[in-house]
Order: sequence, then structure tokens, then C-alpha cells
Amino acid sequence: MASNTRHLDFWVNTVTFSVENCLFRVPREPFQRESKFFRDKFSSLQGDGGEVEGLSDEKPIRLDGVKKNDFEQLLKVLFRRTHTLLPDLSLNTEQWTSILKLSTAWSFQEPRQTAIDALTNEVCAVNRVVLAQKYNLEELLLPALNELVQRPKPITMEEAVQMGLGTGFKLASFREEVAIQRASKIKGKNGRKLGGSMQNSFVANCSGNSPLQVIDFSDRIRVAFGLSVGPPIGQTPLNASQTDSTVSVHPAGSAPL
Repeated sequence: MASNTRHLDFWVNTVTFSVENCLFRVPREPFQRESKFFRDKFSSLQGDGGEVEGLSDEKPIRLDGVKKNDFEQLLKVLFRRTHTLLPDLSLNTEQWTSILKLSTAWSFQEPRQTAIDALTNEVCAVNRVVLAQKYNLEELLLPALNELVQRPKPITMEEAVQMGLGTGFKLASFREEVAIQRASKIKGKNGRKLGGSMQNSFVANCSGNSPLQVIDFSDRIRVAFGLSVGPPIGQTPLNASQTDSTVSVHPAGSAPL
């Protein structure tokens, strides 16, 4: 009797994960193809007697430090691309942030970029700065900082605290320099010195037809914040200090939940 062979397109190799004591059995292929983190784990994790973790409910791969909800959001993006029966994604900011966190930690390039694009469109500049600082995203940080310097509305103390006082003060400094330069030009044209209240108005508001909105501060921001051309997506791993808790992988039974 001839032995069976596996169909090249319609035979699915699955893997079982345990996240917060919940089992997920999902196709292994996107993890294997897109994430070096998981390729390394699949090749290194072995159970007693040579049994490979992840092949059964009894021997799942445990993703310690990962939240069940975060993992669910990442799976939605991973499998929406290949399974057309899944509905169109309609995710909120918190869900996209979950995807960003795990895709950065595990070097999933396409889901990571999808999350960055979604957050760029949905999140205000201040919150984008906070996310960019937390997950080391220069491609998100630089445009957000530039937008904050260029806007007519001044940086508030609440926003400075949210981003970090150092960041807020640097942004305010850029805005103040342009305001003072503008005030100096007006002084030169009028041939007289501006009064204190008028100059303070320029410094604080720089509103209306603001020169800030037509100036690209990218080079200044790069120098002030020590930014450079960012590394390719997926080559900046997420470390423990950038997550809610340390993300680690263990075979079932090797470490407490």
C-alpha cells in the first residue's frame, strides 16, 4: 500500500501555545516564516524523551509574561491576511498597541508596520511620542515631535509631563527660538523695541499664521534627541524595560505562571 504524502498547499502544521493558562492551537507557518524569535524557539525547545513542545495540549509552548488579550490581537493581524473568512479588522488604539508591543518584541515586520500606520492615523502626536519612546520607534517619534513643534498651540505642562519633562522643554525651546527670531525681525522692520507683553505673546503662542508650520525641524530634532536613521524594522528587540512584564518562552511545566 502506497504511503500518504502531505499536500503542499492544504496540509497545515499547527503549534500549541499557552498564554495565561489559555491554549491556542494555530498554524505554525507565519510564526516560522516571519519571526526569527520563534524560529529559534521552535528549533531549541525540546521535551523529555525528545518530544517537541507545541505539538499537543499536554506540551504547549508557554508564553510567560504575555497577556492573553495582547496575543489575540496579534493573531487577528497574522491570520487575517491568509484567511479571507475573517472579518475586516476594526481595532481600537489599545488593541493596535497590543499588536505593536508583541510584533516589536518578536520581530514580526509586517504586523508591526501595520500597527504603526494605524496608530499614526488614530493617535494624537503626544500619545505617539509616548508610544515611540516606550517601543523605540524612531519612525513614529520624529514626525510626532515635528508636528508638536509646528502646531500653533503651545506645549502644555500636562503634555510635557506625559512625554517627559526633558522632551517637553526641548520642544518648547525650539518654538521659543523661532518666536524670538520672528519678534526680532518685526522689531527691525518697525525700528523700535517690542514691549515685554508683545514679545511674551510671540513666545507663548506663536499662533495665527505661524512660521512654525512651514519649518521642518527634523534635523534639529535628530540632533537634540540623538536620533539617527532607524534600523530596519524588526532589528530592534523589545527589552524588559519597554514592556509591562518580561516576555519569555518556556515549555509547559518548566516555570511557574
